[in-house]
Amino acid sequence: MNEVQSAALMLAGVTLAFVAVVFGVWWLRRPRTVPAAPRAPRVAGESRMPKLSRKAKVEVEPIEISASRLARVSGKAPLQPQAETDYDYRQVPAPVDEAAAVEATLEALASEVEDEAHRIEKVEIEAVTLRLVPQIPLRDAISTNSWLGGRPRLPAGMAWPQIAGEPADFLAQIDCASLPPALWDGLGPREGALAFFIHRRGYQMQVLHLRDTDVVVPPPLALDDPDGWFGPHGGLRFGDLEPFAVRAFPEWPVDLVAVRPGEADPRVEADPNEVGAMLYNRSYDIADPAFHPFDWGSMTAMVAILETRLDRLTINTVPMPGASAEDIVASEQRAAVNREARVRAAEIIAIVRESATRQAFSTSDATAVMAALHAIHWAKTVHRIDPETGAEVHETITLPLTTHRADAHLWVHDYQTILFDRAKHAWCANPDSLSAPMRAFYEPWWRDLAAREMAAIGHEPFRYVHDYDEDRDAVLLELPTSGLMSRMFGDGDNLVVTIDKSDLAVGDFTKLRVQVSN
Repeated sequence: MNEVQSAALMLAGVTLAFVAVVFGVWWLRRPRTVPAAPRAPRVAGESRMPKLSRKAKVEVEPIEISASRLARVSGKAPLQPQAETDYDYRQVPAPVDEAAAVEATLEALASEVEDEAHRIEKVEIEAVTLRLVPQIPLRDAISTNSWLGGRPRLPAGMAWPQIAGEPADFLAQIDCASLPPALWDGLGPREGALAFFIHRRGYQMQVLHLRDTDVVVPPPLALDDPDGWFGPHGGLRFGDLEPFAVRAFPEWPVDLVAVRPGEADPRVEADPNEVGAMLYNRSYDIADPAFHPFDWGSMTAMVAILETRLDRLTINTVPMPGASAEDIVASEQRAAVNREARVRAAEIIAIVRESATRQAFSTSDATAVMAALHAIHWAKTVHRIDPETGAEVHETITLPLTTHRADAHLWVHDYQTILFDRAKHAWCANPDSLSAPMRAFYEPWWRDLAAREMAAIGHEPFRYVHDYDEDRDAVLLELPTSGLMSRMFGDGDNLVVTIDKSDLAVGDFTKLRVQVSN
């Protein structure tokens, strides 16, 4: 409980005490009416008592009891009369004025509350926001209390949340005990967890404050809705690579990092697509162990992509009109290289598919397959501008089948995009499922993406949203579009969930504002 809430409770207590004292004074001073005794009915024939004169007085003889006799009765020494000269009338206490005493007490309490309020006003509330920093590398899964995607932890027996009659998509679960005291101006829960669910295609949301988080519950459905929020890195939501994507949000543990004014912010304002573009624009070879398949799923996906891309190899020997003899020879050589590449690659594809149904996966087999693919070459004519003459130059290059160049894109980068997606899901489930070279390559890349796509809590929205008032609203969660987390909002925007601070103060999460920033 923060100091503002303490002062509010103290003021409420003073008010109740004042009402109670006023009621007590009124009760003691209220006029009392003594009910008259009921008159007994007169019996017929009964004579009345003779009337006595109202002026008549009964003479009572005074009775004197000596001090010694009182002492014998009480067992105490008799009191000695005090001399009149010793008595000081100024020492007699004045009658107690109850109303004045009550007023003085209330004034003292009011002054105390006022002093407390002034003290609180002088204490500047430290502004704090949170960044949800993905753990890279992962730590002990037992200590994971907050995460994005994957599976929620729900109370035993609780059904999967539904929105508009359909199972909702799970987005995040945040440990309330880890929230800083100053977050949301001290409002909101600090025990249990907040679980965020969204409609599969719309912007209706449920935020559940869970007291018990006992059971890990897997999603009942895959993210197979074409109009849903699924959007992994590399454009796997679209095109012919879409069937190879893992249809799930990866379960990624996050650290709740508090950011105060003037402190370093782990979030980076930059385009996440720049990271993948840097790899595409440079040459690399998937014969490198960092790009080897790590299970049968990634291995069979690799050969499936290779099979579809072999059709792009040029095997036509028909020369272009006006081609020179040199160009005709180069075209025939290129076609011969590519025909041999298709035949040898088809043999490897068949071996992989047969092995996947008969034996367990091994890294040595993956290494052998990649070495065999690297020994196969393919040819392509590339076009470039001569820097000296400015003329367009055409040349035929021959590359290993495992090599990617930006000007000679065949299948390697598509395979690497699929591997990126599968590797992050496998790594979140068990980091040891990836080899050391793979982790050394992907973890820095994932860390860079995470900084550019970082979620946040309790801040002013990063981008403009139509309905937001800083004094009225608190940001429960802002989730950017993230290829790393496999989610896409709008055309690559941010999902912003806000709540009235008055509702947050009483824990009412039924009235939310869910918007997509521009």
